[in-house]
Amino acid sequence: MALNEKEIEALKEETKKLLDKFSKALDKVKSSEEWNVEREEDRRKDEQGVSPNANFREAMLKNATNKSEDFIIAEKKSW
Repeated sequence: MALNEKEIEALKEETKKLLDKFSKALDKVKSSEEWNVEREEDRRKDEQGVSPNANFREAMLKNATNKSEDFIIAEKKSW
C-alpha cells in the first residue's frame, strides 16, 4: 500500500502527537523503586572466541537479493 505525500505528512503528525502523549503519560508514572546495576567490570574480557562458520560468507551472499562479487548491496536511507 503506497501513501501519497499528504498521507505521509498526516501520518508523521499523528505519530508525533501519539509519541508526545505517551511520553507525557510516562512522566506521570510514579515508581516506588529506584534501581541501577553495579558491576565490578564494565567490559568484556579478551578471550579466545569461537571460530566462525567457514560457510558463513557464502550463506550470507546466497541469501542476499542484491550483491556485487563478495559484497551485499543494501538500501541507504529509504525509510
